[in-house]
Parts: sequence; structure tokens; C-alpha cells
Amino acid sequence: MNNFGDDLFGVVCSAAARNYWDGDPRLVGPAIRDVDARYTMPSWYPTSIYGALGPLGRASRFYSFVRGLSDSDVMVMGGGSIIGGPPTSTFRQKMMISARRAGKLQLAAVGVSIGPIDNAELEDSVADFIGCFDYIAVRDKRSYDLAVEIGDAKKTHHGRDLAGLLPLIAAVSPNARGLAEQRGSSPIRLGVALCNYEVTDSNYAAPAKQDLLSSLTCELVQLAALRPLQVDIFSLNEHPVHGDYALSSALEQNLLERGVVARVRRYRDRSPLSMVQAIGECDAFISARLHGAIVAYLQGMPFAIVDYHPKCNDFADEIGLPSTLRITADGGDVSAAIGDALSSMLNSGNGPTLSREIYSQQAQDIFRCAPWSAASMVQRSARGTATRPTDPRPS
Repeated sequence: MNNFGDDLFGVVCSAAARNYWDGDPRLVGPAIRDVDARYTMPSWYPTSIYGALGPLGRASRFYSFVRGLSDSDVMVMGGGSIIGGPPTSTFRQKMMISARRAGKLQLAAVGVSIGPIDNAELEDSVADFIGCFDYIAVRDKRSYDLAVEIGDAKKTHHGRDLAGLLPLIAAVSPNARGLAEQRGSSPIRLGVALCNYEVTDSNYAAPAKQDLLSSLTCELVQLAALRPLQVDIFSLNEHPVHGDYALSSALEQNLLERGVVARVRRYRDRSPLSMVQAIGECDAFISARLHGAIVAYLQGMPFAIVDYHPKCNDFADEIGLPSTLRITADGGDVSAAIGDALSSMLNSGNGPTLSREIYSQQAQDIFRCAPWSAASMVQRSARGTATRPTDPRPS
């Protein structure tokens, strides 16, 4: 779908399934640039058609999913806020449930969020859905508590986001140039990732997109007046309807008109790992995209997150991110929140309380704790309860 975060899930899941499950994984979808994996779509198939809103796009996705269900031992939902809303009734989930009940495969979800759930009818629907899973690893405590409440604690694991497994497949060493230590004529390189989100919950203090855009412009112009500054604006979702390029271009134009050096760095025609590297070239990062923030965190740089959705707050809570590095509309002054975040990033010692090394170590348990992982089989064998599938290499 031309989305950096979604493609990153595919990269990580395929690598981790091979490493921890001794599997031969197949990704449901078209080929991801520079990612050596098996796919359900031919390598030549255009992503623009696969992600299209019309009948051809829907037919492509249906065909791809049917191929994924066939000849597989385990179907894995990999990452994202995918359990707890209207998608529970999609054809994919109906087909997964049908195949599971027919005994054709097992179901798993790894690195996912559950909810928020705002009514009893939806809670019943979600409970029925997750009841069909053999293993669920959620990425935050709120989702874990909810899964245990409406599901089964024995098959639920409190894990991390899948991006925490990046060190398994890529170099994520910290940038040697910290924002607080940056001095002299060399400019600060500040990364910004916007998100074309919609504020749907009036009770959630999410900044309106236009308020965020104008406030970022104001605060970055002020910072550029004090210190040499270069702004890299990352368009991490390139979908023609839901993507971020229009917002990113608007911020670029705002800054250039006011004399601030700025450029848009698009995900289009790039691989997920090359975008990880590009984010790592920054000295600090402000992100409305969750996986822009997570990748910045994993690379040890100062970062702030725009809290427009519970998944952003969940991640910030999980790692102990200070309130000054969470940009919200709480208090009504988005510009002040951005100014506080920039000031906090300029001062060392204001980062998350959970180290990125521990986060990444815990992320490995997403796959290690699955019942078909090598580690789980060894443990069950030691207790005399091991059951191995006929094919020891699940796909």
C-alpha cells in the first residue's frame, strides 16, 4: 500500500519467521522493493494496482489473500492497529476464521494493537475473532489487558512493536551527532514526519492537521533564527488518497518561503531499509507517523511524537517518553507543545526511560513465545508435552 510502516512489518516478519520459527514465509501482497522474500503476487505486479480503490484493486487483494491461505500452516496478521474496529467483518477475517475452524491452518497475530473498543457489540465481535487465534502478541499493555479480559491469557503475550526487531535485519547504531552537542556552523538536521490523519474522537486531544502544520512552521522558523537548521520532511505513506505527500509538500513550501532549508524525502521508489537509513541521518526527529518515531527511538536520537491516536500514546507509555516529548492539543496551544518538545530535545537526559536495547531484546520474544517456535518446542519437549507439526517448516 506504499506505506513505510506496513512494508517494514513485512520485512521484519519474513526475517523473524525464518530465524525463530525455522519457517519458509510468504508475504501476502506485491513485492517490496529490495526485500528478498516470497510473495503471493508476481514480482512484476504494480503496487499501484494492488492498492487501488476500484474493482481491480479489490480483486488483486482477494486473489493475493486466497493464495496466502492455501498451503500454509500458519496465517499471521503482522503488526498494526488491526483488531477492534470495522475491519473485523472484512472478507479476509471471515476467510481466516472459516479456514481455522475447518482445521486447515492456525492463526496468529504479532505486534498488534487491540481496540480501542467503545461499545458492547464491538467487544463481542472482537472477542469472537480473537477466540479463533492460537497465539496473539500485542504491542502495548492496554491491548494486553483488553485481550486477557475478553480473550485467553494463556495464548496472549505482552510484546513490543514489530519494528523493535529491526536490529535483526539492519544496522541501527545511534547517530554520533546528538542534537544537544551540535555546535558551530554545522546545521542541525531535523527530521519531520507528518501524517494525513483524521481526528475522529473529540475527546482525544489530537492536534488538527492544519494547526500542526502552521505551528511546526512557526516554531521551526524561530529555531532557524537561533541555530543553523536543515529540515528533512519524510513522506512515509505514499498512497495517492491516504498518503502524506501533500502535507509534506505544504510544510516544505512554508519553510522555504521563510528562508529555512527544507526538502521532502519521499518513500516512493525506496525500500523500507533505505528509509530507515535516511531517518538515521537526522540529529533529531518529530513524527506523527508511529513508525517514524519508533525508528528514531531505535537509532538512539532525540525524538518527539505527535499524539493523534491511542497507539501513539501507548508506545510513549511503554518506553517512558516524557510528557514534554508528546505533542498534543491538550491546553489548546499546539505551537507551545512543539516549542517545548524542541527545547526538551536540545537538552540531553530528557529521553525515554526504557533503553532501546531492552526494547529490542523484548521484541524478540514476540516470535520466541509462539507455540511453533523452536524455543517453545524445546521447552515443551523438556516437560514431555512436545507436539511437532508434520512439516517442521511452517509457511
